[in-house]
Amino acid sequence: MKILRNSSAFLLLFLTVMVTLSTVLFFFDISISKLHLITSFIISGVGYYFIIKNRNTKKEYYDSKKKMILKEYCMTLLISLIVIILSTLISTFMFDRSSDGNTYHKDAIGVLKEGFNPVKESSKDFIIERDGNDRLANYSIWTDHYAKANWIMASNFYKLTNNIESGKAMNFISMYIVFGLIFTSLVEVLGFKKSLILSLIVVINPITASQMLTYYNDQLVYLYLMLSIFCLIKIDKNINDKEYWFYYILTFILLFNTKFNGMGYLLVFSFLFVCKYLYKAYKDKEFLKVFKKLCLIFIPLFIVGIVVVGYPTYIKNTIDHGNPVFPLYDKNGEDIITEQQPKSFLKYNTLEKLFYGTFSKANNLRDNDNTDIKIPFTFYKSELKPAMSNDLRISGWGIFFSGLLIVSIGILVVKYKSYKEENFILYTLGITTLLLLVMSESWWARYTPHFYLFILLSSYIILRHGRNKLFKFMFIAIICVNTLIPLLGNSYYTLTNSYKTFKDLYHLKGKSITLNDNNYNGILYNLKDYKIKYKFDNIEGKELYYHYIEYKEN
Repeated sequence: MKILRNSSAFLLLFLTVMVTLSTVLFFFDISISKLHLITSFIISGVGYYFIIKNRNTKKEYYDSKKKMILKEYCMTLLISLIVIILSTLISTFMFDRSSDGNTYHKDAIGVLKEGFNPVKESSKDFIIERDGNDRLANYSIWTDHYAKANWIMASNFYKLTNNIESGKAMNFISMYIVFGLIFTSLVEVLGFKKSLILSLIVVINPITASQMLTYYNDQLVYLYLMLSIFCLIKIDKNINDKEYWFYYILTFILLFNTKFNGMGYLLVFSFLFVCKYLYKAYKDKEFLKVFKKLCLIFIPLFIVGIVVVGYPTYIKNTIDHGNPVFPLYDKNGEDIITEQQPKSFLKYNTLEKLFYGTFSKANNLRDNDNTDIKIPFTFYKSELKPAMSNDLRISGWGIFFSGLLIVSIGILVVKYKSYKEENFILYTLGITTLLLLVMSESWWARYTPHFYLFILLSSYIILRHGRNKLFKFMFIAIICVNTLIPLLGNSYYTLTNSYKTFKDLYHLKGKSITLNDNNYNGILYNLKDYKIKYKFDNIEGKELYYHYIEYKEN
């Protein structure tokens, strides 16, 4: 149990150091290199040794436990290394089948790996210098202005392995981190079995199940946000808990620089929990003491998270466009939502969109534009295929989510007396509800990770306070089935198509081909990895890489 907790904490430190170190080196004109990832591991290893060593500073304790501490440290590094290697191997042989992954995500990862420095230049200028033209610069607006932590992590793996798919290792590592830290903490309250169930439900859900084999970053936003909220809840119980402040600080840096909406959600939850801390301190007549402590934590954290790590995104966007989240939420920016929502949503308000997006049949809006209301806990054959997509638009939290949501609300009402002393439950759900009502696109599941808190916290209540074993079993079982549909569907489809893609790329290794003109820039890096030379022309040929492109051998 201790090794799981230590390795999870170490890997969280490792990812944060990798992103921070890479960004700092950009300021000194040092782009991503093969040494970045290795150096990050070494720095994290040295840092974590002192963390383990100083957990108990009593000399007599240290002298008597010296060998045990060294063994614990070595096991932590070994398990962490195994997690990194396994995550990298799985990712390398499972090809991303998502549209977003094979367009702007891989494109950004690829240019970072090839030497693009987001602090010093624009990706369009880098591509023009590399290729002699701007033909492949069509995603520069996203590469230059979006948050970059996930791209930086992935490009470090890519640089070391020379396989662009390997960067998805960050997904599995992040899942391991969140599972390890939450599971080992819950054991103290729920016991082993119940903690295992709840921790797996936290980490494996319809969004992570759909995206863990892709470069979509919504699953990272979900994972880091859940861990941040968990830390905020633990800190609420003890404002001086150094361990959870440590986890929170590291997660803050990663989440703040992964996606704009993640940054927004993190700020809202953090601000309102800080208000809770200060109110409690005011009642205990310790307001000034707690306020000073929070300033000492958050001021340096904002400097590192925004000014340093966030410089290529938030600071540059502000300097160049007067808006830290350009090109979104800007009068001259990009609208990526309107054309992808049902036409009927144009006349709906936020609450109506949320209702239809939650209580309608699962639909990815590619075969039709309808939002058909259905009875909760029912399902239709037509829902199965959309439910296995990487980005389910309507009923994106799963086929049975609408029913689970109703039951969850019922649990919150019926079991109130059992959990009323645990005031973090209603406080957290109050923030969640506020965000759902304020955000106009709350209907789109992957953009609203906090929505799943209704399921998670109700599961916690049932596992801790529920007495009816049958009801408890049925509730957890339906949650699992709701997740297994996208998990098994995505895994099977990705596995079978990855085998075909690998065979095709291996067959073409070292050859020259002609590609049809397309926008899947990310796939070009797969071709480079297999030393396949390519040129463009308007041709019809064999399908390649999940049918995204067509080619002819020269």
